[in-house]
Amino acid sequence: MIRFGIIGTGRIARRFLKEMEHVDGTSIAVVFNPHGGSAMEFVSRLQDDIVGLVPSAVNGLSRYSLPEPVNKIEDMWNKVDAIYIASPHGTHTDYAKEALEHGKHVLCEKPMCLTEGDAKKIYKLAHKKGLVLMEGLKTAYCPGFLKLMEVVDSGVIGDVKYVEATFTKLVPEDSRELQDKDVAGSFIELGTYGMLAAFTFLGLDYKEVKFDKLLNGDGVDVFTTANFTYADGIARVNAGLGVKSDGSLVVAGTKGYISVPAPWWLTRHFEIRFEDPNDIISYDRDFAGDGLRYEIREFVDRINGAEATVDLEDMSVAMAKVMEKARG
Repeated sequence: MIRFGIIGTGRIARRFLKEMEHVDGTSIAVVFNPHGGSAMEFVSRLQDDIVGLVPSAVNGLSRYSLPEPVNKIEDMWNKVDAIYIASPHGTHTDYAKEALEHGKHVLCEKPMCLTEGDAKKIYKLAHKKGLVLMEGLKTAYCPGFLKLMEVVDSGVIGDVKYVEATFTKLVPEDSRELQDKDVAGSFIELGTYGMLAAFTFLGLDYKEVKFDKLLNGDGVDVFTTANFTYADGIARVNAGLGVKSDGSLVVAGTKGYISVPAPWWLTRHFEIRFEDPNDIISYDRDFAGDGLRYEIREFVDRINGAEATVDLEDMSVAMAKVMEKARG
């Protein structure tokens, strides 16, 4: 049984707990938040959920055992084998480094790092310690996206020349995503998804990246387009928190193109289209729950010695480099 500790008690942490129920060989031992009683409040809400699901389970079934709430991180290390980091973006790198130094495997929400240097350092530390370090990119491990990769690799659309990926959601002006100015904004919040598509299908060796941004009154981007130029290709990554657009993905090649409808990052369906508009090949794959179960299962399998389904280390470093430039 791999004992998890969770750092952070926001919305994504609650979703993580629910998704972990679908991954065998795991348990949540500790929840940490440095701010007062936040961890205790989180566990109290969890207890209410459990009682609603399984009336006798609070002191019964291990799958529903309540984690221990702590507000001192040193109280967590000797009780866990792995850490899931779901804290605010600006804290990810430091928490990941500290967990690795204490000999814990790390699954970290994106963006894991905001500079290329930090990304290289923590991966180097993970290798030195013989530990698994993963950035939480659930789309990369879901059945639909894996099938999409397989289809592109088959050459059915020819050589890929253009990728356009869009992810937008509307959030209130006083939301966390727009308020923490050092790490706020559309691209930091959502750009990782689009870069996953661009880098998967066009590679990491782009020549340059330029940004077009729409800023709010506080100077925080509410919509950003990152334009990547390759020697023989182009990618456009769109991210928005204050502008709503179609969240689709297009992968265009010399023989045809693939269209993934919104929300493409929850890849369930895509179509291959050709010059003849009647020539269409469709694919459908399951996307279970919130999708976090796919990355959790990948993480656990790696801890147990399995080979990576998709090795995203180099991509993770490349994404951090782009984030650094976007913030500059």
